[in-house]
Amino acid sequence: MHPKTPFASTTAFLSALALAACTPVETKTSLLTPATNQIRSAGPGDIVMNFQSRRSLPNIVGKADLFGRTTDAGHTTVRYLGTRGAQAVFERSDVTVESNATTMSETPLILPNTTNTDVNGTIGGNPVSATATSTSFQYIPPRGSSQYATAAQPIQIELGKGQSVRVEGRTLRVIRVSPTSVDYRIE
Repeated sequence: MHPKTPFASTTAFLSALALAACTPVETKTSLLTPATNQIRSAGPGDIVMNFQSRRSLPNIVGKADLFGRTTDAGHTTVRYLGTRGAQAVFERSDVTVESNATTMSETPLILPNTTNTDVNGTIGGNPVSATATSTSFQYIPPRGSSQYATAAQPIQIELGKGQSVRVEGRTLRVIRVSPTSVDYRIE
C-alpha cells in the first residue's frame, strides 16, 4: 500500500467537492403532523395533515447548495370540515412558493480590512522605527430575495368509514365518522 501524497488527497477532496456541487436542485416535502399509526380524532376546522416543502438553494451554476441550505417551497394542508351524512368532509389546500433566492443572495460577505501604522522616532539619540498592523472586518449582509405564494383552488374530499386517500405519499384513513368528529389514522 502506498502512502497518500498531498496531491492525491487534494485531488480527492476537489473531486468530492465538484461532485457535491453538481447535485440537482430538488424539492422535498415532509409531513409535520405526527404519523404514528395511532387513531386520532378531529373536530370541524382541525388540521389532520400538514406538509411543508423545501427547495434546495441553487448555487452559481444552478445546482443544489453545497451546504444543504433550502428555501420555502410551499405547503399542503388537509383540514376536517365536518360531516355530511355518513361521510367525513376534508379540504386539501396547496400553496406553492416561488422564490429567486440563491446561495449568492442569501450569503453575507465579510471583507477583511488591514491597516498598517508606521512609527518613527529616536530613543536616547538612536533612530527607531516600527510598524503596527491591525485587521478589522466589514460585514455586508445578504442582499436577500423575493418570493410570492400562489394558492391552488382547495379540493374537497369525502370519505366514509374505512375509506382512504393518498396525500403527498401518505395515506389518510377514516376509522369512524360521528356527527361532530372523525377518527382517523395517518399511514
